[in-house]
Amino acid sequence: MSAPHPHHHVHETRHFPDGFLWGTATAAYQVEGNNTNADWWAWEQTPGKISDGSKSGLACDHYRRYEEDLDLAAGMSNNAHRLSVEWARLEPKEGEWSAPEFAHYRKVLEAVRKRGMKVMLTVWHFSVPAWFAEKGGWAHPRAAALFERYAAKVAEELGDLVDLWNTMNEPNVYISQGYLSGGWPPQKKNPLLSQIVALRLAKAHRRAYRAIKRIRPGAQVGLAQNVLSIEAYDSHSFTDWVGTRVIDWWWNHLFYHFTRGYHYFLGINYYFHYRLKKFGWPPTTFFAEVRKERRDTSDVGWELNPQGIFRVLKDFESYKLPIYITENGLPSTNDDRRKRYLVAVVKEMWHAVQSGVDVRGYFFWSLIDNWEWEKGYAAKFGLVEVDFAGGTLARTPRGSYSVFKAICEDNGLPHEMLRYIGHAVDQPYEPLPTGVHAKKEPHA
Repeated sequence: MSAPHPHHHVHETRHFPDGFLWGTATAAYQVEGNNTNADWWAWEQTPGKISDGSKSGLACDHYRRYEEDLDLAAGMSNNAHRLSVEWARLEPKEGEWSAPEFAHYRKVLEAVRKRGMKVMLTVWHFSVPAWFAEKGGWAHPRAAALFERYAAKVAEELGDLVDLWNTMNEPNVYISQGYLSGGWPPQKKNPLLSQIVALRLAKAHRRAYRAIKRIRPGAQVGLAQNVLSIEAYDSHSFTDWVGTRVIDWWWNHLFYHFTRGYHYFLGINYYFHYRLKKFGWPPTTFFAEVRKERRDTSDVGWELNPQGIFRVLKDFESYKLPIYITENGLPSTNDDRRKRYLVAVVKEMWHAVQSGVDVRGYFFWSLIDNWEWEKGYAAKFGLVEVDFAGGTLARTPRGSYSVFKAICEDNGLPHEMLRYIGHAVDQPYEPLPTGVHAKKEPHA
């Protein structure tokens, strides 16, 4: 009878592969300020549209303070940075390009690279030019062609400074918010139109992908998709199990199905975990109320489920493409919660890498507090606090900034960081000799 396998308490850093990218992410409209030619600018002026009553206004003034913000990113030993350009700045009127704005973004991208960070550029992140919205936006028959022209111009003018491309950010969220729930512009509640828009966005990605590759043949092009983890509340309910598969396919995979073959990598934005309580009608009754169960949630009620990122990564491993976590974070005024969640997510991501998933990088959302769309300034996502209330917009790194810095510096999770989550015992992987089977013995 063999002796039980000893438990080893591993104190080494849980390292990620060499060349792994660590960074943070921002979006132009949310941080730059004064994006007056965008559809959101006009929309947010109407009272009642934004939950905290704010307007984006100057936002974080990142347009003028980008050097300061990039210093903060570099100060965390980030080796990559994800940001977007604003379509409404670059093409304020249809067919008219703004040379000064292209020059501005060139300076921004040069500043990123000067600090030793690779550039992941998002071509479109939710807001569109007012002229495009007036034409009907993504519902217009020529929407994909207009976007292709814009993406091609960005590739021509700025492509020499870009390492990784996202053609667009979270098309599924945009469709849901703009064409199903009506919470964002253009504020439609039309399921049929939402599917038309989905097909046009997929076509826009494919055309933009080809345009960027034509102009920059070596470009690594993908997109950032919101991906959720979901499980049946009752594991014995076949109906609910089927429901989880339907929702997973519709939300997580359908857009990739329409754009298969047009991705160098997969970009995953992970925020949401849902427990399907009863699959039926209406959809608003599907999910368990996690706050009633006193689960750990963000300030806006999202369940914080780090284990979900492991399941998502294993799911998307089937595409056999490199994966980047293009966004992950939480809105919280409790920075201890942010530290705990960040460490737990990175640990789960490390487990996924150990299992063989080709994860190439992680971008935390966000570098700084920002204007969070319909939630306004109330949702605090930043590793760096921004003084909106006092009007100074002063940047103050939170404690979580130091936690992420330690992770980036070590290209992994230092053992001492595990104190934030109360970790379990890890055992080094030691394959059993051929013909020897593991005993089913209980572990303490």
